[in-house]
Amino acid sequence: MSRPLPLRIGAPAARSSAAAGLALACALAALPAFPQAKPKPQRPAAAPPAQQPAAPKPGAFTIRSLKVEGNENYSEESVLAVSGLKIGQPGDRKTFEAAQERLLASGAFESVAFRYGPAEGGEGYAVVFEVAEIQQIYPMRFEYIKAPDEEMIAWLKEHDPLYAGKVPGTKEWIARYAVLLEKYLKGKGIDQEITGELTSDRPEELYIMFRPAGALPVVAEVVFTGSDAIPDGMLREAVRGVAVGSRYTETRFRQLLETSIRPLYEARGRVGVSFPSITTEPARGDVKGLKVTVKVNEGETYKLGEVRVEGTASMNQQLLEAAALKIGDLANFQEVEAALGRMNARMRRDGYMKATSRAERRVDEEKKVVDLALVVDPGPQYKFGKLEVKGLDINGEHEIRRIWGLAEGDPFPGEYGDYFLQQVREQGVFDNLGETRAETKLNEKDLTADVILFFKPAPAPPKRPGPPGG
Repeated sequence: MSRPLPLRIGAPAARSSAAAGLALACALAALPAFPQAKPKPQRPAAAPPAQQPAAPKPGAFTIRSLKVEGNENYSEESVLAVSGLKIGQPGDRKTFEAAQERLLASGAFESVAFRYGPAEGGEGYAVVFEVAEIQQIYPMRFEYIKAPDEEMIAWLKEHDPLYAGKVPGTKEWIARYAVLLEKYLKGKGIDQEITGELTSDRPEELYIMFRPAGALPVVAEVVFTGSDAIPDGMLREAVRGVAVGSRYTETRFRQLLETSIRPLYEARGRVGVSFPSITTEPARGDVKGLKVTVKVNEGETYKLGEVRVEGTASMNQQLLEAAALKIGDLANFQEVEAALGRMNARMRRDGYMKATSRAERRVDEEKKVVDLALVVDPGPQYKFGKLEVKGLDINGEHEIRRIWGLAEGDPFPGEYGDYFLQQVREQGVFDNLGETRAETKLNEKDLTADVILFFKPAPAPPKRPGPPGG
């Protein structure tokens, strides 16, 4: 009696035992979709044999169907293209294992498992690959490579079916892309070894940077052109401390310009300032490194338009008054930051100890004004809990508690402890008052604030020496 072709499962290959175990468990869970060999049932001799699927014909073990499970970022078509398998080609376990290795070598997957069994009708194989994709994917940037970025990206898209804009930061993927870029450059007559690394200008903005192999050049000198509203010397001084001596990439250098130079212009109402070009050349003389020349487009001067507060209807008007920004004033964003600080302090006075705020701008290019929405997040309101006094005798503590201005349950002004001690000193409550300090403890469970006041007596003055012979 003929028997069904047994289901065969490829051992999952993985980057970690946990990921491999997960992939294998998923593969095993899906087995009922394929016919499996079962123990032959005991039947009476006279009974006819059970109907079984037809066995594959000799020489007919070709791939009849291909499927991918577990893919999210990459299409089934692109995954199968990397596997190298096609419907109609001969297949066996070694063929599928080789495809499994090719998928892992791409650097896009944590693990890859496969299973195969008879296709519908019993002629050939139905093959399924189960993949677990790497979830950490990042944008790419190019530095110092002698080719246009858009041409390199087009080349990668053409030669990598899995290219999807953002790519995994695995060493396999980075190494494969470095080889592809070198091949592209050679086709352009450029012999340049390429390396890649996962890096960032800011912790929250990781990216993969491809550049020529070797150490990055160092910034030795920075020069600005096109500056008029701010003297060139002031710009050089502002950027020197953060840029000179640092490794140069244009991306990193532009970030330095945003944090050190843009605020200088925005304090003068030049909200449209830009840096259209940055060029480099070897520094002159004995100085090793790069001379970086920055072209500045200072833009025009803008004024403040509408200013409004959003986020708390009950306090919006009070906070707007605390901000003290006036329509028609210069759009000075250093002053805007100071206004946000005044708003936060005003909210803390009412017990909103964790208040935050930010400025959202809308630029009217035609009128040359900037409308501001000052968006606040008050957070929870804290009430006064209890007062503890340390360093005073019973009479001194009694006097402090008598003049303490907060009752339990009152909204807690954030700086009240320091303010109170300042008043104690200025009003001369104690004759021999030394060092004092206030400590505030926030209780997150019941949203209360406890205050501890510390007092020390003033040190005794040194004794004067007596007269000789005294």
